[in-house]
Amino acid sequence: MDSKNDAENEEVMEQPEFAKPEMQEARAFLRERFLQFIKGSIGRKATFHLYENSHVPGEFHGLDVDCLDIFVRNLETPLGKVPEAILRATDVISFDIKDIKPSE
Repeated sequence: MDSKNDAENEEVMEQPEFAKPEMQEARAFLRERFLQFIKGSIGRKATFHLYENSHVPGEFHGLDVDCLDIFVRNLETPLGKVPEAILRATDVISFDIKDIKPSE
């Protein structure tokens, strides 16, 4: 009886897919690549594509920890140039960055 319960408990206690070492390594690799991309993009000219078919250029200067805010310098809006701005990620459809330098 105990051996049957032990076998059932082992099946129940099986490690979930996301906790397996190879999945953790893959997530760590992707996280590192993302952070390298952000680091290599800081200070680069970018074009932000917003809703209402707006396209505004500026210098990408990073993201907040939750990736909800995009920090931009010299944002060129239809109303003029903004020296420093925070764009809500929910307002940005996409953005293009040219000449990303590899991080070291």
